[in-house]
Amino acid sequence: MYGMEIQAAIAKIDKFSSKEEGNKVEIIERPNGGVSIVMAEGKLAGSRSKGVTMKAVHAVLNLIGEGVPDGASARVVLQRIHDEHREIANVNVSIISCDLQSGTIVITKNNSVPVLIYEEGESRFLPLPDDAESRQYDPMVYQFEFQLGQTFVLITEGVENAGAYSDNQIDLRTALGSIYEDDNDEPSVQDVADNLLHQAIGHDNGRPRDDMTVVVLKVSPATFRDIRRETVSFPIKNDIA
Repeated sequence: MYGMEIQAAIAKIDKFSSKEEGNKVEIIERPNGGVSIVMAEGKLAGSRSKGVTMKAVHAVLNLIGEGVPDGASARVVLQRIHDEHREIANVNVSIISCDLQSGTIVITKNNSVPVLIYEEGESRFLPLPDDAESRQYDPMVYQFEFQLGQTFVLITEGVENAGAYSDNQIDLRTALGSIYEDDNDEPSVQDVADNLLHQAIGHDNGRPRDDMTVVVLKVSPATFRDIRRETVSFPIKNDIA
């Protein structure tokens, strides 16, 4: 019963010199067991919008907390935002869940930003349909049975496009693989999230051109019975004091 556990980590940074956060990510425990991580980045009239992003994440979290399936939760919220703002708002939503009721990892997304999977010493992309960009209001849902060692990495557009403006775009599979090759021991999920984020920042010459978020979730051998652990590190900017 306690042969496996889910380990998850998040690393994020705001766009360089920007005072408004465009990415939002939150974790919630599922009512029937497990956890969900909801990540979003919203735009209003073509510009980043913290309001649209927060609205999407909180609404999805509320529905999942009520027991609504991930795909249906995302679909309802995305349609609600469309109806409220007409054609001037859009939001990328990505959800990864450990669903104990079905015994699966569930990934839900309405965008073409890649998802990385690392297992058996190799990294690969989650195959997305050719029409992924047109699924803004009809999210795609993928399910994977629990497999020890399988690691999933969700990112936002800022990580995907790191270095694109200087002809030095990040190679995500190579970047992820290098984290495991450079570590003598198996890297922790936080190590993976931090390292991939730092590589993306480096490709933007230390000044992220967009908000960057990395979410890592791994199925690991259980270490503690019944104990749930969560660690948070949040920077306080100097201009607040």
